[in-house]
Amino acid sequence: MKSFIERVFKSKKQKQKELLDEIANTEAKESLIIKAVEETMSAIEQVKKEVKKEEVVTYPKPNHFPDCNCFKCDRWKKQNAK
Repeated sequence: MKSFIERVFKSKKQKQKELLDEIANTEAKESLIIKAVEETMSAIEQVKKEVKKEEVVTYPKPNHFPDCNCFKCDRWKKQNAK
C-alpha cells in the first residue's frame, strides 16, 4: 500500500513540475512574440516616415478628347491609377 501511495504522489509531483515547465515556456514564448511585434511596429513606423518623405509629382489633367493616348494623357491616367 505504501508503494502505491508513493507512486501516486510521485506522479502528482511530476505532473505539477511539467505544468510549471509548460507555463514557463509559454511565458518565454509570449515575451518573444511581444518583442517581435514591437520590432515590427517600429519597422513599420520607419517605412511610413520614409514614404511620407517621398515627393509626389502630380500632373495636371490635359484637356484632350477622352480617347487620347498621347504621353500627357497616359501619364495623367497612370498617376490616378495609384
